[in-house]
This record gives sequence, C-alpha cells and structure tokens, in this order.
Amino acid sequence: MKHLSYQSRKRINMYFGLIEGFVALCILVTTVILYNTLQLATDTITFPSIIGLSSGMAGAGFGIFFRTRKLLHNPEQLKSNQIRDMDERNQYIASQAARLAFWTMLILTYLAAVVSVFFQPALYFFLCVQIVVMLILYLIFARILGRTCC
Repeated sequence: MKHLSYQSRKRINMYFGLIEGFVALCILVTTVILYNTLQLATDTITFPSIIGLSSGMAGAGFGIFFRTRKLLHNPEQLKSNQIRDMDERNQYIASQAARLAFWTMLILTYLAAVVSVFFQPALYFFLCVQIVVMLILYLIFARILGRTCC
C-alpha cells in the first residue's frame, strides 16, 4: 500500500471499519437470536461473552468509520495527521514499542504456560502451541519485511 496516497489509505481504513462494524452487528444479532431460541441455562458464559465481544467490536468498527469520515472532511486536520503519521521518528518509536510489546507478551505467555502446567495440562499445551505459532509468524514477517525494506 505504499503507492497509495495517505487519503486513499485512510479511506480504505474507513471502509474496513464499516465492514468490521457490520460483521460484528451480524454476529451480535445472530447470537441474541440463538440465545433466545435455544433457551440455554443462564450459567453458561459463552453467549454473554460473545455478545459483549461483538458489541465492543461493533462499537470500535463504527467508531473508526465515523472518526475517519470526519477526518477526511477536514483537510487541515488530515494534513496534520499525515505529517504526524509519516514522521520517521514517530514510525521508529511505534515499531520499537510494537517489538517490545511482542517480546513482552511472548515472555508472559511462556510464564503462564509454566504456571498452567501444574493446574491445567490442556491450557499448557495450548499456550505452548501459541508460543510456537507466534515465533513462526514473527520469523515469516521478519523475512518478508526484511526483503522488501532493503
């Protein structure tokens, strides 16, 4: 997406937010219909969790859509956001923060796996697979981005 203008990238981001909001709204409506149709016991946590997550996802998607739409209609603010987002120093700081967050989450996942081996072996195996998948994805993206950047 480097050949697209900043305004085009923001417009694509806006429409992805709209799609995310509608998908989450569909999940929310389907979950409510299934919950009322199946008449499940109230002690199950699955349906309320899905309702809460899809409500938050819908709010985030529609929030991105309306915030970006407002930004695209204000040329001065769009220009200042473009300068802020394209600043190399800010991009470097953001990439370093993302790198630090990734490795911190990897270490915390490892510690959770070590603790869970004593209580839930299934959770231990899940967390170990998650660590392996995270490392594989990291290596794949590092290889792809390393090839395109240099």
